[in-house]
Amino acid sequence: MAICAAAAHLALAAAAQADTAADRFQPHRGLNFDIWVDWLPTEQIVSQKGFLDLYPDWRSHVSPAAITALKSQGYDFARLPMDPAPLLRLGPGAPQDALIDQIGQAAAQVQMTGLKVIIDMHAFPRDDAWGVDSLMDTPALFDAYVTLIGKIAARLNGMDPDRTAFELLNEPTNDCDAIYGDSPAAWPAMQIRLHDAARAAAPDLPLVLSGACWGGADGLAKLSPSPDANTLYSFHSYTPFLFSHQAATWTGGLESVLRHLPYPPTLLTDAEAATLAKAAATFAASHGITTDPPATLDNLTTAIAAYRDSADGHITDDIGVAAHWAASHDIPPNRLLLGEFGANADPTTATAADTASRLRFLTAKRQAAEALGISWAVWSWSGSFGVAADTPDRAPYPAVCNALGLTC
Repeated sequence: MAICAAAAHLALAAAAQADTAADRFQPHRGLNFDIWVDWLPTEQIVSQKGFLDLYPDWRSHVSPAAITALKSQGYDFARLPMDPAPLLRLGPGAPQDALIDQIGQAAAQVQMTGLKVIIDMHAFPRDDAWGVDSLMDTPALFDAYVTLIGKIAARLNGMDPDRTAFELLNEPTNDCDAIYGDSPAAWPAMQIRLHDAARAAAPDLPLVLSGACWGGADGLAKLSPSPDANTLYSFHSYTPFLFSHQAATWTGGLESVLRHLPYPPTLLTDAEAATLAKAAATFAASHGITTDPPATLDNLTTAIAAYRDSADGHITDDIGVAAHWAASHDIPPNRLLLGEFGANADPTTATAADTASRLRFLTAKRQAAEALGISWAVWSWSGSFGVAADTPDRAPYPAVCNALGLTC
């Protein structure tokens, strides 16, 4: 009933909304391209000879035919992550300008295949001074980023605004205490600065905004909509995180040492839950892995029990939260975007049962968004979350295509 009510409200909002380029952009089914294929620290990126000659570097790892094939597979847009770290590290000048120009070139290259594009400034945690946490916490660096956003928007200005959108920052990590507590919020004012810099440079370009605390639906729900109607609103959905990020070694949480957790939770028996908890605790101890909270048998047992106690339908709760927020602000569904969703697949240990769980997870997320008229972009083209092989032709996995309602 809640999904039906949200859908009705969103339909009324769509009817009342004035037409803008953001409305005409009309995304439906999208794919997140790679950030980096060759991962390096920021200092090595900017200093390694030739590494930035083709930015982003997927342009030298993916065949043109692989990009062209996406349209026939059923995608109508691509979200193009662009890591701002090297641009910030280079600072103003000719090298930075050259990278900015390549952002426009990459967008045009993808658009030539018939796909619309969202240029996504994809800052993420880095073990140096140029990651998203530094960006959120260092006023001088954020000032430089505001200037950078204006420059990139100026480069994109003039591209077809019905087929081009600009996402100002991926997953701002701050303000979790404001969203889940009573601390003052910093992100809304920061995002306004980014919006104003981009809008001044590109008057007609649709801009993509998001909430704080990793860009989730709860962060979006605390955001006041922009008075600028030429905007799209994005949120990401990886809930339940214990499932979607199991075996993702970089997270630092209990999920990083878990393997073979099934979806939906009702598939997990008492005996299997106990076995998974014990195996994860043993794995963490034998490999000297430190997690937060510690990967003790008690903590893992508690986490898995909480996962089992959540109704299977909770996988789509945050999509409903975003839809309710949009409807309450008369934002039509064609301006709401599930910008990322996906599930990790450890290629070294994945079983047929793991694959089946992942496919059920992807199907549930995709269908929930589509039921509300919300567009989506799956994470990601390649890698452990990938929907295609890590080869130049990016051959799609047929079972994943089917889960996404595509025709690969």
